Amino acid sequence: MTLLAQMALGITLLVVASLVQFWGLMRLHSYAETHSHKTYRVVGLIATLATIHLGQVLLWAVVLHAFAADLADWNDAVYFSLVTYTTVGYGDVTLGPEVRIFGAMASFAGILGFGMSTAFLVSLFTRARL
Repeated sequence: MTLLAQMALGITLLVVASLVQFWGLMRLHSYAETHSHKTYRVVGLIATLATIHLGQVLLWAVVLHAFAADLADWNDAVYFSLVTYTTVGYGDVTLGPEVRIFGAMASFAGILGFGMSTAFLVSLFTRARL
């Protein structure tokens, strides 16, 4: 895949992942407004945020598995996506040059996703809704 194709696909997937994140946060906002018990709110928020992030990791894994010859099976694709999305980056599984730029964009999606989640939680906590 050319550099331009990697960037175009990466930006497209980043936009899709950001929209999924935004939609999930809006749904969480409604959830926080309708549940009165504080413990249920916190447990529900954390579980839903984890699910949203896992969904994004799986989205990146599906696309990487389709385009990266280096990721021979689903375990490697999900593992690489998770390690990259969370910006841990162990380096034990790497991508070839044909998708390296695209793969690196998953870390940008993770930073953006975790930033949005953090801002959402800070907003809820400062308004004392939990």
